[in-house]
Amino acid sequence: MVISRQYLPAQESITDRYALGYLDAVSEYAALFTGKRPQPLNLFIRNHQYFKDEKFVSGRLSFGGVVYPDVLLRWDLYRDEIVVLSPDNHDIALKKENVGFAEVHGYHIFYLRPDHLIGCPPVGYYIRLYSGEYLLLEKLTVNLFRDVTQRGRFVYEATLSTNFFLLKDGEYFKINSRRTLLKFFDSHHAELKQFIHTNKFKYKHDAERMVLEVVKQHEKLSRL
Repeated sequence: MVISRQYLPAQESITDRYALGYLDAVSEYAALFTGKRPQPLNLFIRNHQYFKDEKFVSGRLSFGGVVYPDVLLRWDLYRDEIVVLSPDNHDIALKKENVGFAEVHGYHIFYLRPDHLIGCPPVGYYIRLYSGEYLLLEKLTVNLFRDVTQRGRFVYEATLSTNFFLLKDGEYFKINSRRTLLKFFDSHHAELKQFIHTNKFKYKHDAERMVLEVVKQHEKLSRL
């Protein structure tokens, strides 16, 4: 078992530490690096709380109305923050209200703002899995659970939970199981049940793929 220490420096403003010379050095990317540095967790976590990879990876980012084609970033699912890496290797949490979208690991992530639509999910970052007859969103959340002690320290397990939201006719519907998925589609229920069986989809093991393919299959059946 590998235990990694999750540590981030104390919160402070980048603009408090660097003069104009620093901002000139990062040129048009300067706006990304004027946020706050996340508070340290100071915990021993068995795995990690980031989307796909705890390392910073190259992604495409829309921030403050400007699209940045190549930014080192990662998505902290525990804090629900998009974090970028500054040129001097500091973590900077982006202001959520300024984030248009982030594209990383082949996914489109955006910040869902308050909405008046029925069943609208809580504000936060969501993955837009599909946009067709329905809008399909995926919400990922990490919770930290205290597990065992090792050398006098508590060890925490980062546990991922997933929910899906379908937008249809101005109303959101929450999907969190095979049953709620099939219940949503009253029409073509039998065909979709057979489709799941034929493709050996298991919600517990691959919910994202199952929900996405069932939504697409329902659209296909509806056009017949």
